[in-house]
Amino acid sequence: MPYQTLYRTWRPQRFGEIVGQDHVVRTLQNAVRAERVAHAYLFCGPRGTGKTTAAKVLAKAVNCTERDGAEPCGECASCVSIGTGSAVDVLEIDAASNRGVDEVRELRERVKFHPAAGRFKVYIIDEVHMLTNEAFNALLKTLEEPPPHVIFVLATTEPHKVPLTIISRCQRFDFRRIGRPDLVSRLEEVAAQAGLAVESGVLALIARVADGSLRDALGILDQAAALGGNRVTLADLHSILGTVTGEVLERLVGHLAAGETGAALLVLQEVEAQGKELRIIARELTDYLRGLLYGAFGAGGATRSDLDRERLIEFLALFARAEQEMRFATRQILPLELAVVRAGRSLSGVGDGPRLPEPEKNLELERVWEEVLAEFRRRKPPVAPWLARAEPVAAGSRKLVLKFRDTLAKEKVALPENKVILENILNLFYPGRWQIICVVDETPPKR
Repeated sequence: MPYQTLYRTWRPQRFGEIVGQDHVVRTLQNAVRAERVAHAYLFCGPRGTGKTTAAKVLAKAVNCTERDGAEPCGECASCVSIGTGSAVDVLEIDAASNRGVDEVRELRERVKFHPAAGRFKVYIIDEVHMLTNEAFNALLKTLEEPPPHVIFVLATTEPHKVPLTIISRCQRFDFRRIGRPDLVSRLEEVAAQAGLAVESGVLALIARVADGSLRDALGILDQAAALGGNRVTLADLHSILGTVTGEVLERLVGHLAAGETGAALLVLQEVEAQGKELRIIARELTDYLRGLLYGAFGAGGATRSDLDRERLIEFLALFARAEQEMRFATRQILPLELAVVRAGRSLSGVGDGPRLPEPEKNLELERVWEEVLAEFRRRKPPVAPWLARAEPVAAGSRKLVLKFRDTLAKEKVALPENKVILENILNLFYPGRWQIICVVDETPPKR
C-alpha cells in the first residue's frame, strides 16, 4: 500500500476530532442533531485550520445511515465512500482551476439531479474567492434558491474577496488559527500512534513555526521523521526549518544588552555562514524579544535582568522594522546588521563603549526648551501638544530625561519616530547623538 502523509492519514473523520474550532463544531453538531442544516455555508480562515475537513465531516453526518446523534458512524457505505473520496454525491471543486462562468453554469445544471445514494448532494468549493465576477453572478441564483437536496460549502482563505451578495446567502463560520497548546496536544497523539520517537522541545518548536496551521505542523513532523528515521530531534528540526537554537538568540541579545555591537554582528555572521534563512531568524528574534516583553510586564514568559522595559521596547521596535525591511532588501542580512548597530548606538551614544553616565540637572537646556518645542511643533504638529506636557528634568552627556504627568502623553512622545525627530532637534542646539528617556511621574500632585 503506498505511503500516505501524516496529515492525510490522521485527518479528522468526526466532529469530535476537529482541533481548535469548538465554536464551529458545536454549531454544526447542533444543526445536524436538530435537522436544521443550512443550504449554504461559508468557511473562512487561514490555511490548514480545518475548513475542508469540517465540510467533509458535515457531508458524512448528513448522509450517514447509522448516525449516532450528530456524529457520523464512519463505517456505513456512505461514510466510507466519502472518506475515500469516491462518493458521487459529494463533489470537491477547486475554484482556482474551475473559476469561469462555464464551469458554474455546468454546476447549475448538475444540481437539479437528485443524489445517487445519500440524502444530500454536497458541493465543496475550495478557494471560492478565485471565481470570476461572472461566475459569482451565475452562482448567485442557485445559492439563493437551491434544490432541497443540495448543500453548498464554500471555503476561502480570503473572505474579503467574496462578493457581499454571496456572503449574505450563506451561514458564515470563521475558523481561527489553532492555539499552540492544541497543536502540541494533537501532535503528541499523532506521534504516539505513528510510533515516532520525539525529542523534548520538538513539538513546541513545530507548533510555533506552524503558526496555527495543523496541516503545516503535521507536514513538518512528517518531514523530520523521514530525515531521522522515525526519530525526531531538535537538531534535525532546526536544519529543516532554517531556525536557530534558543542559545544563539540568548547570546545575541546578551551581546546587545551589554553594548557589544561587534560580538553581536559576529553572531549574525555565524548564522549566515550556516546557510540559515535570515527572515526566519529575524522572526525568531522578534518572537524571543516579544516573550521577554511579556515577562518584563509580568504577563508570563522569560525575563532578563540586563534589559529594562524601555530598552526591550526599543530593541523590539528595531528588529520588527528590520524584519519588515528584509522583504525588499537585495541583501537580506543588511537590515538585521543595521538594527544591531542601531541598538548598540542607542546604548552607548556612538558605537561600542560603556553605558552613558546618569544625567544631571541642566539649566542651559531648560533655557532653550521653548525653542526646541517650537521646532518640534513645526516638524510634527500632531505630537507637539503631547511633548508640551513634558518637563525636561535632567540632561547630561547627550542624555535627556523627560518627565510626564500622564502615561498617554509619554507613550505618544516615546514612539521611535518621534524620539528621532526630537534627537535631531537637540543636535541643532548641542551637536552630538542624543538619547531620549521618557518617564511618568507617579507622585500625586500637591494640593
